[in-house]
Amino acid sequence: MPMQQRTSALGRLMLAGLFAVAPRLFVSIAVHGLAHDTGAPRTLFAITHKRDLDAFAPLPRLLSHRGWRALTSDVHFAMRADSFQPGFLARVVQHPGWFARLLRPISVGPVLRAVGVHPLDSLHFRPAETWLREALMAEGDVVLGTLLAPDTLASIAAAAGDDAAALAQRPLSALLAWRYFRPLQRQLGSELFRGPARRRAEARVLASAKRQLAELAAWLRAGGSVYTSPEGRLSPDGRLGPVRAGMLRLLRAAPADTRVLPIAIVYDFMTTGRPRMWVDCAPALEGGAQLTARELESQVRWRRGCSCSRVRSRTARSAPKSLRQECGHGRRSWRPAAGTSIPACSPRRAHAAVSVATCAMPSAVAC
Repeated sequence: MPMQQRTSALGRLMLAGLFAVAPRLFVSIAVHGLAHDTGAPRTLFAITHKRDLDAFAPLPRLLSHRGWRALTSDVHFAMRADSFQPGFLARVVQHPGWFARLLRPISVGPVLRAVGVHPLDSLHFRPAETWLREALMAEGDVVLGTLLAPDTLASIAAAAGDDAAALAQRPLSALLAWRYFRPLQRQLGSELFRGPARRRAEARVLASAKRQLAELAAWLRAGGSVYTSPEGRLSPDGRLGPVRAGMLRLLRAAPADTRVLPIAIVYDFMTTGRPRMWVDCAPALEGGAQLTARELESQVRWRRGCSCSRVRSRTARSAPKSLRQECGHGRRSWRPAAGTSIPACSPRRAHAAVSVATCAMPSAVAC
């Protein structure tokens, strides 16, 4: 085995070990539905998650289920492109401030590449720092007043306590100073640039996204699998958002037998101990490349809804029997039985009762 592949395999195994141990220090993880993943090549794992790091929690179980080759090489990952730039670690770990400042110059891009992670740009919203770093590389250290829109300059200056007119006379590289770090973490579109600069920025990100999608499609054609989010963003309330155009283009360029495996993450924070994370793999969607955008989104949404229902049922069944009776579990609506209420009891019993009551919420909220 070539040295580059051996290093990548070793790095992946080390990260798998880290993700197998670290998340369990903070959350209890249960994975269900692994039988739906038959280990077939050219599988697109489509996962929704609330926080950046949540998507990595189920990886050790998913990869180990597929076997040694999945752990070491076969499954690659698509991650937002700003993860490959300096500043990503500081964006994830913003406290304490002195530690974030030490992390900011570090780029984990080479490490991510080595373990099979591919960048995937968003065409619309990215951290302002990402836009500016790309502009600095493409257009040079130009004067800010000729590059940024007046509203953008005013917003950054106000956040940093600067005069907007004075900031407009400074070079672009000046915005990479630490004092501007927090204002530049806002998710913005290309409107932060002036007219001509905006069109150039949009052309750059479009060309970059096309290259990235071609790279992922080539990996699928070679028999590999890809782990990504169909929405391309976090889901703060667990609701499945519209499937992004990038995923549709990826499926169009992939082989016709590429299958989509939806993965739902459901959270149960109403416990007395560690919060619980339920990970459920839904039945795979065969021939996803042949579906229209509306059909694909409908199928993924339906399969994910079935997963959420199963997980909510397990969450309710994990509560004491008396509490399930008080909350009307077993009824089709899972609503508390008429005329019943949660009696005065110990904090542990009350927490469990609220947890069961949460199961009665609609899937768009509970998931």
